[in-house]
Amino acid sequence: MASSPTPQLRSLRWSVTVKPRYAFSTHSKCATTSLFFNRTDRVLSSLSLAAPITSARTAENGAENTRKAASTLRELCEGHVPDHVLRRRKMVEEVGYIVPTDVQKEALPVLFSGLDCVLHAQTGSGKTLAYLLLIFSVVNAQRSAVQALIVVPTRELGMQVTKVARMLAAKSSELESDQKSCTVMALLDGGTLRRHKSWLKVEPPAIVIATLGSLCQMLDKQILKLDAMSVLVIDEVDFLFNSSKEVSSLKRLLTTYSSIKNRQTIFASASIPQHRRFIYDCIQQKWTKANVSHVHINAVEPMPSCLYHRFVICGKRERHSTLLHLLQSDAPQSAIIFIGEQSEKSKKAGNVPPTTLLIEFLKASNGGCPEIVVLEEDMNFNQRAASLTDVKRAGGYLLVATDIAARGVDLPETTHIYNFDLPKDAVNYLHRAGRTGRKPFSDSKCFVTSIITSEERFVLQRFENELLFSCEELFL
Repeated sequence: MASSPTPQLRSLRWSVTVKPRYAFSTHSKCATTSLFFNRTDRVLSSLSLAAPITSARTAENGAENTRKAASTLRELCEGHVPDHVLRRRKMVEEVGYIVPTDVQKEALPVLFSGLDCVLHAQTGSGKTLAYLLLIFSVVNAQRSAVQALIVVPTRELGMQVTKVARMLAAKSSELESDQKSCTVMALLDGGTLRRHKSWLKVEPPAIVIATLGSLCQMLDKQILKLDAMSVLVIDEVDFLFNSSKEVSSLKRLLTTYSSIKNRQTIFASASIPQHRRFIYDCIQQKWTKANVSHVHINAVEPMPSCLYHRFVICGKRERHSTLLHLLQSDAPQSAIIFIGEQSEKSKKAGNVPPTTLLIEFLKASNGGCPEIVVLEEDMNFNQRAASLTDVKRAGGYLLVATDIAARGVDLPETTHIYNFDLPKDAVNYLHRAGRTGRKPFSDSKCFVTSIITSEERFVLQRFENELLFSCEELFL
C-alpha cells in the first residue's frame, strides 16, 4: 500500500504567560487557598469555604518566596528532603529532573508548608515525584511504623510509583552504617499477601503503596496499622471516585483516618472534573483540612503542547487497513494502539477478543513493525507484568492495549498514540493521549491519531471542546 506524507499540523501553543495567581474570596470570612498557574490571562475564581484566610496566606507567602529563590529541584527541596536523597546520581539519571517542572515548582513549597493539597496537572508533569519528595521530607526511617500511604487504582501505576520510591529510598554511602534506609512496601492486587503479613508483623515499612483491594484486606484483618500515618496520597483520585467497585472503600478509608492529628492529605490527578465541588466535598466530609490548597497547572491547556492531534475518517470495515496505512506512513519506533474492551455479550458468544484479531492482522500484514505486545484487563497480573517488562526491554514496541494502559503506564519513549476505537469520554481521551509526550522538558513532536467513522466525528469534536485542543483531519 502506498504511503502518503504526513501533513503539517498546527501546534497548540499559548503565547501569553501569567505569573501564579492567588485567589481568595473577599465576601466570606473563610476561604480555600486556590493556586493557579495559567498560560492565558484568564480570571479563575476560588471556592468560598470554611477556612481561615490568614493561615493560608501565610503558608502561601512562604511558598512564593521559596519558588523565587530556587532554580533547581535540589535547591527547592533543600532544608526539607534529606541530602543523601537529593544528591544521589540516580535522582537525575533515572528520574530525569534537574530543573523542577511547573507542578513541582508550584506544589513543593505548598506541600512542605504542611497544607493539604489537590495536585491538578497534566499527565507526565511530575506529580508523582512531587508527592514522593514530600514523603521523604517527613518520614523518619529509624521509626518502625507506617508513616506514609499512597493509594493507587491499578497494579501498573503502583509498580511505577514503587520503582521511583525505592530508587529514592535506596541506601546511600552517606548514611551511617547503623542508620536504616527508608523501606517501601508495594501492597498491590495480585501480590503474595502472606509475605506482606510477615513483613508487617516483624517490622512495618515506612512507606506503603497499595491498591484498595489489598489495602482493605490488611486493614480489616488488623495486620496493617495506620495510627502513625502522617501523609496520605490518593493518586488518580477521579478514577477511584468514579469506580463503583472502589468508591465505598475509598470513602471509608478517608473517613476512618480523618481524625489522625497532623495528617497531610494529597489528592493527585490530571483530570478532576468539577474540582471546586470536589474540594468542597472534601472539606465537608473532613477528608482534608479546611485550608486545603488547590494547585492547578495549565488550567486552560489540559494536555502538553507537544502533542499533535489527528483523525482519519473511514468505514468500520476499513479500520484495520487504515491503521496499517498509518503505521507504514508514520513508521513509529514506539507506539500504543488503544482498542475498546470486549463486551460481555461478545465474550458469552465466544467471539475472539478484538485485541487478538488486531494483533493477528498486524503480524500477518506488517512484518517489519516493532515487537507487538498486548495489555488488557482479562490478563492476569503476572501476564500484565510480563507484557510491560517485554515493552521496556524492547528497543521499539507496538503496544496494543485497552484503557487499563491509559493510567499509570509510564513509557517515555512512546511517540505515537493510535485510537483504534474512540474512548468513552474526554477524560479517557486525555489519559490515553498522556501516554506520550512524557519526557521532561522535551519539545519533540508526539502524535495522537484517532480512527473514526463519519458518525463519530461529533464525538471527537466534543472532546476537542472539553479539552481545548484542535484536531486535524488526515486524508489517506
